Amino acid sequence: MLNSIQKALQALFNRNATPSVKGSVPRAAPSAEEAIIPFNPAEHAIQPQSLKRLIDNGHDIILLDVREAWEYEIVHLKDAKQISLGELPQQASLLNPYAEIAIYCHKGMRSLDAVYLLQQLGFKRVKSLVGGIDRWAREIDTELQRY
Repeated sequence: MLNSIQKALQALFNRNATPSVKGSVPRAAPSAEEAIIPFNPAEHAIQPQSLKRLIDNGHDIILLDVREAWEYEIVHLKDAKQISLGELPQQASLLNPYAEIAIYCHKGMRSLDAVYLLQQLGFKRVKSLVGGIDRWAREIDTELQRY
């Protein structure tokens, strides 16, 4: 009887083990590759003209500035919330994960990092402003200060 139980447990153990390593501990969590959600930057980008249209039409969208506080003080979009990229992992809980969020920085690189981070945290409706506030100032609101 004991031999039958041991065989059954061994069969169960081998079935749940990682395919390449029989007799190993069953996997309780996915690998890093399995856990990381695929990210295509083009799917998470918004052009300045498109964002302006949404704002002008009264679309309910949160503007998130992920630049440093000193950059925000120089120039920012009206009604934008400022959380620097470095603070975002700790401050993400202040944001609504179901809201539509347009993220911007100076030129558009940090905002892509922020979109990626928030996507990994479960945010579904996040977009990066292509070209950042610099492109916005060149194409949409030429009165904004550039730096």
